[in-house]
Amino acid sequence: MKKPWKVLTYIILGIQAVITIYPLAWMIIGSLKDNISFLADPWALPDKLRLYNYQVAWEEGIQNYMVNSILITVVTVCFVILLSCTFSFMLARFPFKGSGILIGLFFAGMMIPVHCTLIPLYNMMNMAGLIDHLWALLFPYVASSLPIAVFLTYGHYQQLPKELEEAARIDGCSVTGMFFRVFLPLSKPVISTISILTALSAWNEFMFANVFLSDPNQKTLPIGLLALKGTYSTDYAALCAALTMSAVPIILVYVLMSNKIQSGMVAGAVKS
Repeated sequence: MKKPWKVLTYIILGIQAVITIYPLAWMIIGSLKDNISFLADPWALPDKLRLYNYQVAWEEGIQNYMVNSILITVVTVCFVILLSCTFSFMLARFPFKGSGILIGLFFAGMMIPVHCTLIPLYNMMNMAGLIDHLWALLFPYVASSLPIAVFLTYGHYQQLPKELEEAARIDGCSVTGMFFRVFLPLSKPVISTISILTALSAWNEFMFANVFLSDPNQKTLPIGLLALKGTYSTDYAALCAALTMSAVPIILVYVLMSNKIQSGMVAGAVKS
């Protein structure tokens, strides 16, 4: 009885894999055609590999957009990891009166649609003189990623045995030393999960970047890619090349860190 269900499971997973991979494959194939071939038959394989589409996309300014996206994504990930780990460590290992309410407020942040804060955040950034500056995106990106990050790290630090803390104290570790030398190295699976989730969110975010940034030199990839779409005509082959280049970094991040994402997601699910 188990074998038919096993075969059906593989069939369903195979179909899902094809549905997931096909758009990416179609995008890569489209980037290797010329624009005429692309418009004539978007589904056909290229008769000749045309790598100059990548050069065209690069020269259209995608390198500037990519640098901006990499910069804001890396800084966002670093801030989210540092803030969530330190905050969760203190509340999980050294709880105080009212700490439960504080952690509950962070968990409640997961239920708030981030873009409903767009108007007040715009007013705040405008008063701070940060509109049209890349760093205006840092605050909403970090704030929107912290609730899920705190949720994961808090559960992880709660389930670590008390003996680790006692051993660190016996060895003469201060609270700071205990965190950086003992607890933070044990958080690699959770940190990997947070890094992937935060990087995906920051890399693909469109709304805040579109509202806060109008200077072409400050735009990130999701907004900069619109520059490749003309008013009356569009080089779709070059656009596919640009989309392929924008997808590669985040795919690499996921591939390199995905082996730890499952253990990171279930960290703290079972309390020892």
